Amino acid sequence: MTDLPDAPDRPHASDRPGSEPVVSGDVLGTPAPVMRTDRVASLVEDVWGLRVDTVRQLSSERDANVLLDGRYVLKVSNPAEDPAVVDMENAAMSHAARAAADLPLPSVVPAASGVSVARVIDDAGAACLARLITVVPGSPAEGRPVTTELAGQVGALAARTSLALQGLFHRAGGRVLDWDVRRAHHVLGEPDVLGSLGALGPPVARVLPRLAAAADATAALPAGLNHADVTLTNILTSTSPGAPVITGLIDFGDMHHTAHVCDLAVTLTSVVRNTARQQPAGTWDLAGAVLTGYQRHRPLTPQEADVLGDLIIGRLALTLAISQRRPAANEDHQAYISQYDTSTRRILGELLDLGPGQVTRRLHTLAGTGRVILSGTEPGDLLRRRRRVTGGALSPLFYSRPLHIVRGEGPWLFAADGTRYLDAYNNVAVVGHAHPTVTQAVSRQLRVLNTHSRYLHHGIVELAERLLATMPGPLDTCLFTTSGTEANELAWRMATARTGGNAAVIAEHAYHGSTKWMADLSSNEWPAGYHPDHVATFAAPRPSTGGVDRQTAAGRVTAAAARLADHGDKAALVLADVGFTSEGILDAPADFIAGLVDGAHSAGALFLADEVQAGYGRVGPAFWRFAAAGVTPDFVTLGKPMGAGYPIGALITRREIAESLARDYEYFSTFAATPAAAAAGLAVLDVLENERIPERTPTVGDYLRDKLRELARQDARLGDVRGTGLIAGIEVTGQPHARDRAARRAFARALLDALRDHHVLAGLTGPDGTVLKVRPPLIWHTGQADLFAAAVAESLATIG
Repeated sequence: MTDLPDAPDRPHASDRPGSEPVVSGDVLGTPAPVMRTDRVASLVEDVWGLRVDTVRQLSSERDANVLLDGRYVLKVSNPAEDPAVVDMENAAMSHAARAAADLPLPSVVPAASGVSVARVIDDAGAACLARLITVVPGSPAEGRPVTTELAGQVGALAARTSLALQGLFHRAGGRVLDWDVRRAHHVLGEPDVLGSLGALGPPVARVLPRLAAAADATAALPAGLNHADVTLTNILTSTSPGAPVITGLIDFGDMHHTAHVCDLAVTLTSVVRNTARQQPAGTWDLAGAVLTGYQRHRPLTPQEADVLGDLIIGRLALTLAISQRRPAANEDHQAYISQYDTSTRRILGELLDLGPGQVTRRLHTLAGTGRVILSGTEPGDLLRRRRRVTGGALSPLFYSRPLHIVRGEGPWLFAADGTRYLDAYNNVAVVGHAHPTVTQAVSRQLRVLNTHSRYLHHGIVELAERLLATMPGPLDTCLFTTSGTEANELAWRMATARTGGNAAVIAEHAYHGSTKWMADLSSNEWPAGYHPDHVATFAAPRPSTGGVDRQTAAGRVTAAAARLADHGDKAALVLADVGFTSEGILDAPADFIAGLVDGAHSAGALFLADEVQAGYGRVGPAFWRFAAAGVTPDFVTLGKPMGAGYPIGALITRREIAESLARDYEYFSTFAATPAAAAAGLAVLDVLENERIPERTPTVGDYLRDKLRELARQDARLGDVRGTGLIAGIEVTGQPHARDRAARRAFARALLDALRDHHVLAGLTGPDGTVLKVRPPLIWHTGQADLFAAAVAESLATIG
């Protein structure tokens, strides 16, 4: 007997697909050990000090397994087995039990002397290694009807076992064995193997290059020591009536170091080609259930899903090939070895008829890994399809030649043809496109829970607390929405309940949302000649409209409220984007903003600061444009940047205002305040704080505007440059000889298209659409500002 028996010295066997294996012993070609029943009982008593009354031989492919009193299994390994492999199996069971104590795994029973492995001689005189292993309850799942519920349990077990083993290293993990699905193309390519497959031989031959390519691709995929045989044969389920429940996983005999997706391919193959007479679920229902169960614990990457279908086909063909070559040499085990042949042929034929490409596409769909399209459709065709099925002119795209954007990273957007564009426009991606902190937080939460806000959830409470901590003291109540539009709508309901008013005051070229009422409060969107009832406007703080002092601002609001009163209306709410972004990005002095608040209160209305465009750290450490001006609104509305692309908005107000609406109504929005929305919002705040982004936005913004002003001094086609924080508005005055409104607008659009051609994306704003709008992700540094300024100069030169 020995504990951790040493393997004899031998050449190293590479586990790289495509290498020629060096194998010390052929466990598949060597007959399994033979142990008489009477010898087993005496052996167990001598070595382990246990008396057994019942002894029953169990089926096995290459070892001898004997059930003892229903409590233990004596496992006598194949004479060709490497002792290091036996040690690895023992180490795996022990490690997995420590890492995941709730996994239903057997354990090794030490011998009376304390060692875990005994050396024995079988009835044929062959030296073997023997272990005593505890029995886990249940019976093999193979042969029982496999429901989607059971398939989901199997997928989950495979993932959990793989995760439990991920911290284990063992020198025997690099073993080479034919059951390794990465070797399928080697085994199937051996002489006479394809011929033994009968009618399936030719189609299998045609996919051998794909199997080889898939094997090569696994070298770059997540890998580790894996069980590699989490199959229905080794999975035990409850024997009680009702839906089966997994009670155990046995037999670590095939474990080796491999890609995790190879381990999954083995499991998935076993489920879809199960041998039950009754088939309550179809192939793809079972495959989907396995993937769902698996991904609840270990999500697949798209690259893993790319090869999964080929690995499954390889495993099926490998099963047939090994089955066909074994019976002649192992007649006693023929029934065990060939039990899967009929179902394997059926499923292999089904997948080959479907085609490997279609198999891969279906698996991508089932796994949710196939929706991110990075290339493919020709832009012109995609545009025609979009116009046919969406709103057409109702939902226009940017630029005269619309872009097909497929990926974002930091300050960059990438088109389907691979072209990289500097994003100078999108405040949605406030911390940059696809920031890992945000995507990880949302993805993890979506894997755990995402439901409506009628239940307690820590995340949404924490997000509200953190947002309120950035606000002035009187603002003590936060209500979540799915957008800035919805936040403004909710504020309107509260304002009318609080004041009894029925009308609103807005800037002359404002934008506050897309619902019917918010569109009426978005003067920038009004058709020519349209002016809705119950709405009055005030002039924004631009040189052409007069003063920008506090008294002037207050006077403009009270005058607007008086015009409403003349029509029998009462102002309930004054709304302002205090960055005046839609007005052309105006630098409103603090006194002017304070005057707007004064005017609202003087008219008996409440004041709303719409921070969707100008806030969230864009102005600097003050975080909000109203805070930089030193005022306290009655409402603050938030939107686009909150979730960095995840739909979430918020309304901040005082409790007594919210309670005015609560007297008669409840507020509920299904997708507002979900756990995933909270995860996104918290992650954005974390990134802003941890990377100290608001601390640098004023510096980068000043640098950007200085570069643009320098350009404007050199080129008369550019005018005033404005902005506070990391935002800029550049008046496009156009050609000196053609400065009417239409000519300026045409020139501005030409400049926007030229910037696109120079791989920079910006926008237009202002009353006439002649202000170049630069509102980039807040992660810009001065280097991006230099790139933008250079692109503007080159674009101006291009236009001529």
